[in-house]
Amino acid sequence: MRTLLITAALLLPHVCAHGQTVQQKAATKTLARKAQAQCDAQTPKVARTLTALVKETRVYAVFYSPKFSKCIAAVYLPIDKYLIAASLINLDPAAGTQHIVWEDLFPKPFDAISALDLQIDKLSK
Repeated sequence: MRTLLITAALLLPHVCAHGQTVQQKAATKTLARKAQAQCDAQTPKVARTLTALVKETRVYAVFYSPKFSKCIAAVYLPIDKYLIAASLINLDPAAGTQHIVWEDLFPKPFDAISALDLQIDKLSK
């Protein structure tokens, strides 16, 4: 009986710590879902704003990244028939000005979208 009580006393902190970890993970996921919902709600406004700056700009996605405090916009711009510019733009105005997180040039829209998907996957984790 004594051995059982000692074992239980030793295991109790580990079980409680695991419970806190699960709760912290759940809270983090809930915050991420809320942040993504806010980004989704901003998509039309971001699209209108960026299109107003350069008419041909296409907003591919507006998403949440835990590495940044505000949403990130994934956009691409057809420069000509054989050149597409793809960018990820941090939409945080508190950082002074919105700035480009990543950009590259591609010969085809499909290549640009594939690269944007890859960058979104990297930053979403």
